[in-house]
Amino acid sequence: MQKIGGFFVKTICIFLSVLMLFSGCGGKKTSSAPYEFKYAHSIRDYGFVDIGVCKKLIGEVYTLVIFMDDDESSWTDEARSAFYDKRYFPSINYLSSQAEKRGIALNLQSGQYTTRQDLKTQPRYNGIVDTAQGFNNPDILEQAAKTLGFTDSALMHKMLKYNLGVEQIAYVLAFNKPGRAYAVYDATFDSTDSIEFVVTFSKSQDGKDYIGSAILHELLHLFGATDLYDYKGIYKKRYKLCKKLFPNDIMLRSAILPETLKIGALTECLIGWSEDFPEKCDCKEWWERG
Repeated sequence: MQKIGGFFVKTICIFLSVLMLFSGCGGKKTSSAPYEFKYAHSIRDYGFVDIGVCKKLIGEVYTLVIFMDDDESSWTDEARSAFYDKRYFPSINYLSSQAEKRGIALNLQSGQYTTRQDLKTQPRYNGIVDTAQGFNNPDILEQAAKTLGFTDSALMHKMLKYNLGVEQIAYVLAFNKPGRAYAVYDATFDSTDSIEFVVTFSKSQDGKDYIGSAILHELLHLFGATDLYDYKGIYKKRYKLCKKLFPNDIMLRSAILPETLKIGALTECLIGWSEDFPEKCDCKEWWERG
């Protein structure tokens, strides 16, 4: 989806009140000999692998939902609970269960930002968040950090990692209005790891309750997964190939019930769940346009 990298900063400190809900799983990760590519240079040609603050979906990982208002929308307690309890948290549990089935060492924790009742500040964006084009709001994470009391997102990330005791944090900025979710992830391959996050909405663009698998789709982008559908109509042969190889992959399609979807061999490889690259993806059809 949307790719934005490199507008993130650093410094100073404050306490952030966080409500944590936990679910975990464990196991062992298997490995094999590296695949020798014929049509690509490496696995990184297929996705933005192992860069940004969200690298591989293994180990201690925390997803933090920050419920934000903007100039045209705001959250109520009821709407916030409905989104988190009925849409978000069950989807996170799906990821944990999929990791457990594969014996992946993943302790996936999840929580939401909550203000104390005596605090007047509510996480917000000063302006109107575009519901379709993420690049129109490049300062969205910085505004979130500042309204939570931090000087910038780098300090927020540093303090949360320390307080939560986790290796990786994936941020989810949620707005109570219809829109299309998108991921803001590191696509630079430089020496600096950008802070990555998802922007999502309480409803889809057609006004229906947001499908949890769509949020998971965007979260997996942060950890290296790539789109398997051809939303720009550029790689039609690739799309046809993906429909054949991974017909129910979460990076190809969405569903009301995440458990009806799968995490296919390529997605597994990109997010660090497997070192066995699917050889059938290393073909000319993957790269040909039209």
